[in-house]
Formats: sequence, C-alpha cells, structure tokens
Amino acid sequence: MRWNKRLNSPELNIVYVCAGTVFTAGVAACLLRGLFFTGEIYPFLTVWFALCGLLVAPVLAVFELHKRTDGRGQESGGPVVKKAALTLLGCPLAILVLYAWTGLRGPISAQGTLDELLRWGLYASFAVLAYFCAGYRQGARLLGAMWHAMGMAISLSALFAVCAGFKLPYAVAYTSAPEVSATGARLAGLLEYPNTFGAVMAVFLLERLFAAASLMESAKSRPSAIKQSVATGVYGMLPLFPYAAALLLSESRGAWLSAAFAGAAVLLWKRQLCAPLLLAGAAPMAAAALFYRQLARAGLAVEPAPGLLLLAGLWGAALLGGAWLCCRRRVAAGGGCAARVALAAVMWTAAGSAVLLQVRERITGPSSTVAARGLLYRDAWKLAAEAPWLGRGGGTWRSSYLAAQSRPYVGSQVHNGYLDLLLNLGGVGLAILLLLLIAAGWLVAAAAPRLLPSLLALALHSAVDFDWSYGLMWLLLFLLPALARAEKLHSVVAGEPPQLPASAEPPPVPGGPGRPAAAAALLFSVALALFILSFQAMKGETLYKQAAGTSQNRERIVLLRQSLQWNPRDPMTAAALSRMLPGNQGRDLILKSLKYSPENAALKWELAKRALEGEHPGTAMYWVRRGQQLDVFNAAKRIEAAEGMLDMSVRRLREGDWTSARQSAEAGLELLRQYRLLGERESGKGIQHNDRRFGNVQEAEGLGLRLKGVRSEAWHLEMAIRL
Repeated sequence: MRWNKRLNSPELNIVYVCAGTVFTAGVAACLLRGLFFTGEIYPFLTVWFALCGLLVAPVLAVFELHKRTDGRGQESGGPVVKKAALTLLGCPLAILVLYAWTGLRGPISAQGTLDELLRWGLYASFAVLAYFCAGYRQGARLLGAMWHAMGMAISLSALFAVCAGFKLPYAVAYTSAPEVSATGARLAGLLEYPNTFGAVMAVFLLERLFAAASLMESAKSRPSAIKQSVATGVYGMLPLFPYAAALLLSESRGAWLSAAFAGAAVLLWKRQLCAPLLLAGAAPMAAAALFYRQLARAGLAVEPAPGLLLLAGLWGAALLGGAWLCCRRRVAAGGGCAARVALAAVMWTAAGSAVLLQVRERITGPSSTVAARGLLYRDAWKLAAEAPWLGRGGGTWRSSYLAAQSRPYVGSQVHNGYLDLLLNLGGVGLAILLLLLIAAGWLVAAAAPRLLPSLLALALHSAVDFDWSYGLMWLLLFLLPALARAEKLHSVVAGEPPQLPASAEPPPVPGGPGRPAAAAALLFSVALALFILSFQAMKGETLYKQAAGTSQNRERIVLLRQSLQWNPRDPMTAAALSRMLPGNQGRDLILKSLKYSPENAALKWELAKRALEGEHPGTAMYWVRRGQQLDVFNAAKRIEAAEGMLDMSVRRLREGDWTSARQSAEAGLELLRQYRLLGERESGKGIQHNDRRFGNVQEAEGLGLRLKGVRSEAWHLEMAIRL
C-alpha cells in the first residue's frame, strides 16, 4: 500500500505543524540578525522549546504507527544511509550532552555554556523536525519554499537597502581601510557582517547554479520534456542574479574562494555539468559583475530611482540572457552548441576580470586581515592545549582572549568555527563535529549531489571566519540533508513546480528501539529543561535592559537584583550591580558571581578597584595583578591601578601610617615600571596588530613623578620617627 494513502488527517496535521515550526525558525533567523546575538533570541528559544515539548508525543506516535503498520522504517539506500542519517541527527544531541556535562563540572563561563546549550538544543531539534518533514511530500514542499524564501529575503532586503532606500540598519559596512574594502563599503545585509553574508549568498547561489545545470543535463535525455524544462529552468534561474550580486557586493574574498573551490570540487566529480553550468550562470554572473562595478564607483550610495532601474534592468537582462543560452543549447547541436558554450565561457571570464580589476589590490597586496587571523589562530591553539580533550565550556575564547593574546589586538571571535569548538569542547567535541559534517556530506552526495557544493562552501568558509556563531548557518547546514532526502524520496527537482509522486518512504526513526513512552518522557524532560533555562535567561535579559534604561539608582538596583535572581550566571549584570552596592555587599556579590565566571576580567577588576579603595597595599596588589593577568594589554586599567595606589598612599600618609604610604607608592611605581617595559616592547613591534593602541606611556610620566614625591615624603617622615 502506498505511503501517502495511509496518511490520515491527524498525521497530516502533525506534518504541517512540524513544517510550520521549522519555517518559523527560518523566519526568526532572518529577522533576528542570523541568530547571532543570544540575548535577542531568548524569547524565540522559549517559544521554540515549548513547541518542541508539545510535538514530542505526536511525532513519536507517528514513528511508532509506521513501525507497527509498515514494519520497515528503513531509509531507501540501505543501512549505510540509515546510519548516516542517525549520525547526522545524533551528533547535535551528543554536543548538547557535552555542553550539559561541561556546565555541571565547572566551565570557564557558565553564561557562555548556557548560551551554547540552548543553541544546540535548537539545532538538534531543528535537524530532527526538518528531516522528519522531508519524509512527506507536503513537508518537502514547505521545506523547499522555506529555502527559497530565506534566500530571497536575505538577498533582496540587502539589495533594496542599497538601491531602494530600504531602511535596514548596518546593511552596509563602511571602512576607510583599503585592505578591508576596495570600495570603502561592503554589503552586510540582515546579518550585519559582510563575510558571513557573502558565505550565505554563496550557499544559495551554488544551490541554484547546480540546480539549473542538473535540470539542463536531465532534459537532454528526455526530449519530450524540453518545453517543461524550459519553463522550470527560467523559474529556477530567477534568484541567480540577486544571489550573485549580493555575493559580489559583500566583497568577501573567503566567500568567493569557498564558492569557487566547492564548485570546482563537485565539477571534477560531475564533469557532465560543466557546460550546463557555464550556460546557466553566464548571463547572471555578467550582469552581477556589471552591477557591482556600477555600485562600487558610488560606494554603494545610489539614489532610489536610478538604483531600482539599474537593479530591475540588469535582473531582467540576466534572466533573458540565461534563458536564451539555455533554451538554444537544448535545441542546438554540434557547432551551435559549442559556440554558445564558448560565448558563456567568455562572459564568465569577462565578469571575473571586471571584479578582479576592482579588487586587485586586496587580492595581490599584503593582507593585514590574513596576518591578524594567523596571530589569532596561534594564540587559540596555545589556549586549546590547556584543555585538549573536553575543552573549557561555551564562550572560552570570548572569556579568555584578553589573557591569552600575545599582541594587543581586538578579536572576541576566533574567526574559525572548528577552532572555536575545539576550545569549547576539546578534541571530543571537534571529532563529533567532523563526524556530523561527514554524515551530512554522505547523505547529500548520495541523495542530491547538486546540493553538495553548497554544503562544501559552508564547511570551507567556516574554517576562516566565525560563521558558526550565527545560528542561521547551522539551520542551513541541517536543511541541506533534509532537502536532499526530500528530493530523493519524492523525485523533487529544485526549481520545478511541485509535481511529487504518490509514494515516498517513511522517515527514519532518529533513535534506536525502545519504549515510546520512555522516549517521549525523556525528550519532553529535555525540552522542558531547555524551556525553563531559556525563560530564565529571557527574564534576566529583559530586566537588565530595563535597568539600563532607567535613571533612578534605586529602581536600577531593584531591577538588577531581580535580573540576577532569574539568571545569576550573567557576569555583566553582577558587575553592574556591584558598582552600586556599598562595601562588603558589592564584594560578596562579585565573589559569588566569580563561581559562575572564575576568569572574568571585568569581575576581577571590580575586586581590584575595591581593594584599591581599602587600606592594605598587599591585598590591592594581589587583586590588581589578578586583573592584569586576565587583561594584559589594557592601558587604562594599568594607569587606573597606579592612580589607585597613589590615592591609597596619600590616604595612609594623611592618617600617619607612613610605612603603608611608602609601600603603596612603591607598589604604584612598580606597576608603572611593568607598564613601561611592556609598552616599549609593543612599540618596538610596530603598530600592526596593536588595535588597542597599547604602548603610549607618556601619560604615565606625571603620575610617576607624583608617586616618587609621595614615596620620598613618606620615607623622610618614617626616618624622622625612627631617629
């Protein structure tokens, strides 16, 4: 009996609800800046985990129903594909468990570990729901619609922000550094970061290019389907121009290279797609290159009317030119087909040359960004060696880079997704991640090879930037195997109007055999725990923002206390509240917060400032040194510490404690001496990588003279008393 004929109305409703939940995650990823800022996505995560908890029992009931009525539960393609699918769905759960274990054993940042725990709860549940929906033709349709809606929304919103005056904050990143941008402006879109935006556009562009090429190649063996393939081919090529234009305007060299390498790697395997791909992409790429050159001259600043005309005109030309090349190729033979392939190759060459001429200095000249990332990677490797197996929990680099950096650069992101996970979860976590990527690649290559370039581009670019700090990238990664499964089960060719067959294999159960009630109880408990954690974090973040927006100190203290009650892990809330509390209350609060963030530089510095206001120079020096160890190249803190020792020395001098006054002054001079030596060393290395402008010790000269004066006065008074 066919699968879809057994599909009853309640089961169909479950599929629609799951697909709608997955679609909601895609919309949230677009609207919430790619799910980068965790504080912004707490409300969404709270709703998401509530929905997941409600869907546990219905989805498991569907699995159990199929096991009883069908008895198969086998994915088409044999046990290897089934194992790959279970690996794909199990690896996110394993990473989730690792973060939970790290949180229990004492991470470097409890807040960072909580954020990663919630994120991986989202990724794991999204992967399961998307893969579940792909087993049904209705779910497959919605997944395909979600993919294209996300791509078009991200690309067109960015292009309209440039060409139509669409209000999109930070859609364009401006810079005066020629090594960062050849034009002074780079398109960042909804993600507000050009490099990751370019990587996302590369993923969508490669999917469309290889979809069009695959469709053209399949039409050769079906002459009766040429008319239908022409219509679907034009429909499928519609997004090519906006994707290509957005990719070029991002001016991301890493995204360009990742797309080129990924496409070339798959073309070496599927050589029959070379000519169709040249024909399908020639006109859109040429139009996109012309569009890029026109906007680059204006620094991405154009009037709305001319900008819209330029966008519409080149988009129409790209669509018509691509349709002409592809249609003629289907009906031409011999020399005519070869001539069009040659023409397409010329258009590709002209497009590439036009772009490279614009950015040749960034391509051929020395790159400060490449050198800076090499420095980041060296420091990160040294830090990873301190906990090589299980890491130190979520947010390790962000919490430790100020102490681990060998130069005073600014880089709270390590710019390498694999290295970031190595720092968080050690070699075990990295091995699970690599296994996840291998399983995803295997499934995509076996079911829909045309999607493999997109997956490769995503994996390659994540090695040179912090793409995986964006939840959007993980959603795309898990969508690709789901789309591949849908295409194989339902014979869906992306870009075609949905014409799905009546039968499809049932989705694989993402887990081993066991009692459904026990499995449902376990998964519901996990969803409930994640819901509670995300709700607590949401309340804490909301109250913290309310406190930041009020001018009344008393009201601010009340709000900050409430925020800490909901989420005691947040070190920024604790630091802000401690500054408003007197004496021991603030100190006790900081010490309590250090249990959650034992190496937080801000908290340690708050303790140092309180010690500087005290009466014991030894205690003050202890906390100052601890604070400086966690933030080595902070000139302001070093000057503030010396000034604090000066104030302590003056206070002790007035109170008649001349020995403590002299010791305080000597401690301040020692702090200045260390600052001077470190500053001279950094000044000798040049200004490259000195983003924090560390090394200007002139401001410390006057402070040193004052300290010497107080020390001399205290010493003479001390000697006078002895005599």
